[in-house]
Amino acid sequence: MRDLSVKDVLPAMYGGLLLSAGGSGVNNSLEKHDLAAEVALGLNTIRLAKLDEIDDEGYVLISTSVGAPGFAKPELVLKDHISAADSLIEKLGSKPVGIMCGHVPGFNGWLVAAALDVPYIDAAANGRGHPTVKMGGMGLASRPDISIVQVAQAGYASTGSKISVVAEGNLVKTSQVMRHCATISGGLVASARGPYKPDFIAENGASGAISFQIELGEAMLSAEPGLNRATAAASFMGGEVIISGRVIKNDVDYKDGFDIGYVTVSNGSETLTLGVYNEFMTADKEGTRVATFPDMIGSVDARTGDPIAISTMSEGQEVSIIIAHHSQFPLGKGAIDPVVFTEIEQGLGVELYSYIKSN
Repeated sequence: MRDLSVKDVLPAMYGGLLLSAGGSGVNNSLEKHDLAAEVALGLNTIRLAKLDEIDDEGYVLISTSVGAPGFAKPELVLKDHISAADSLIEKLGSKPVGIMCGHVPGFNGWLVAAALDVPYIDAAANGRGHPTVKMGGMGLASRPDISIVQVAQAGYASTGSKISVVAEGNLVKTSQVMRHCATISGGLVASARGPYKPDFIAENGASGAISFQIELGEAMLSAEPGLNRATAAASFMGGEVIISGRVIKNDVDYKDGFDIGYVTVSNGSETLTLGVYNEFMTADKEGTRVATFPDMIGSVDARTGDPIAISTMSEGQEVSIIIAHHSQFPLGKGAIDPVVFTEIEQGLGVELYSYIKSN
């Protein structure tokens, strides 16, 4: 167990953003995550604990957000994450032994851990970004017999948009409720879910995800800006920079609560097409599939080496695309659960799971 500090914030942000399709971009994330981290570190000491360092008889609470990154009008404040956790605790009747993020960057989890004075777990439901709650379900999408509780919190009392919802049932049903709450609340809600036993997380979650996130960010920041930073990230993950070139098309659009479409990058001699469903789901080079979710597919600004958001990849921008096989980083079982791919395959009109089975 170790204490997280200010020096962990920037590496955690860089590593976390690369692992989650750029999030809302470095500039927006600096403001948002710096604030969350500053508030969290000001509230309390944040202890980063391994799963075997917490009480295995207690439960872990997942603190996360549910929404669409391209939606521009979220209606929530940092306190909503604490309120969501409080509502879950009230429902379950006891305090958790630790807080875990749904996926990195996970700074809201820092805040909730600090507020509740419990450890922040060095694990995640998934070690990379995922477009649906079910993909971060650690395999529970295939277990309709298991019941969990999910809470959504968002909105402003002053405008009459405040919403607080507690849903109990299997992962699929309760996730549909969370998604609906997000679509009627500016595209984003603070969420808490549980309970999860530590041994269940150890078997089905992404153990070590937070340490990996921070170390990836450290590797990026230790390199010179630009292509060197992209190369450092690829090397750390055992992957490659599959292309550096110019964005020639980005038709990603907001639809039914998701950002869906394609981004095309060309270096003049080769073209890479990226399928997007909130996250990069596919990478096809000259018509040949080179990476499929949950493989790592990440984008960085070719000039700076900073992770960039899909929504800001405008035509003409110079970018580098990094890929790495999903065996090279911590991954939750929900990201390879067969039942979670159908809706995305239908939405994008491509095959996903068949590539995972053969790879």
